[in-house]
Amino acid sequence: RTVQAAFDDANGLGTPGQNMVVADRNGRIGWTVFGSIPRREGNDGRLPSSWADGSRRWNGWLSDAEYPRIVDPPSGRIWTANARVVDGSMLAMLGDGGYEVGSRATIIRDRLAAAERFTAGDMLDIQLDSRAVFLNRWRDLLLATLSPAVVARRDERRQIQDLVERSWDGHASPASVGYRFTRQFRDRVSEVVLTFLLIECYEADPNFDHTALRRREGPLWKLISERPMHLLDPQYSSWDELLIQAVDDVIARLKESGELAERTWSEYNAAAYRHPLAGSIPFFGRWLNMPAHDTPGDLFTVRMQNRTETASERFVVSPGREAEGILHMPIGQSGHPLSPFYSNSHDAWAKGAGTPLLPGKAAHRLTLTPR
Repeated sequence: RTVQAAFDDANGLGTPGQNMVVADRNGRIGWTVFGSIPRREGNDGRLPSSWADGSRRWNGWLSDAEYPRIVDPPSGRIWTANARVVDGSMLAMLGDGGYEVGSRATIIRDRLAAAERFTAGDMLDIQLDSRAVFLNRWRDLLLATLSPAVVARRDERRQIQDLVERSWDGHASPASVGYRFTRQFRDRVSEVVLTFLLIECYEADPNFDHTALRRREGPLWKLISERPMHLLDPQYSSWDELLIQAVDDVIARLKESGELAERTWSEYNAAAYRHPLAGSIPFFGRWLNMPAHDTPGDLFTVRMQNRTETASERFVVSPGREAEGILHMPIGQSGHPLSPFYSNSHDAWAKGAGTPLLPGKAAHRLTLTPR
């Protein structure tokens, strides 16, 4: 019934750690982690370390009183978005579970701070925010790289410059060629720069993948901004040459699919919904899978849509005002492909339409009768 009671019940559950945000009827709000957290001694878990001499180890599990908690912060607002929530001693207790960069969390924070009161529809609108804040500086870098002298040497560079300038609306829009090119320019620069820096990792483990480094944006941008020559792959004579080559590499990749002007973001980022069994049972995909949708969003936007990765649900409810609540999810709640309700919430989810949390008038009754 209260934030405190909810935390006492959740802390220490035998599950992987997850964010838990709670609001109660008295208007109190709080954040903690449910799941079991080890009591670390001698290290905070962020870096590999040897336990051989006994100075570093796990010593049981945190008690309820030791769990990191935030209750009623002065701002009156709490947000998570898979990003890091705490620092200092709280972070040392939690360790590093692979936090995302703060791009989504920053937008949510700013939108929550922009008003004092919100309706359920207002909160859903925040969840549907597809602004490309994360890539704005990469678009600026791309256009700066495409200087008059650079575009004069190749017509396709001029074409890309024009597309990035004209088809960019500040959002991860399905029809935007400029967004797609900017995103893949950033990814290509990341690939080239980090592959060179982490070559020893690739040599030690052929399966090493630098894209698993979730927070690589910080060091990557610092390198691109400061351009230290001793950290530049020697196959390039300058950082400008690396950036120009990254542009040309993306042009070559996109041209494999046809005209550059037709390479929209949705072509790369179409939302695909594939049932886990569809690939194992022939022909069943026609009943189990959903059609692809051209939906706004990206990995770095609040409206998270990264090909097969997407928001598992959108849910808004105020305690005691459940009749105003909103809930929708991909496909639907049935889980039974022969049910007429199997995909009954999918269209609303894909379009971002608010559907009621509470059920309407009963249309069918299922009776389970024991033999």
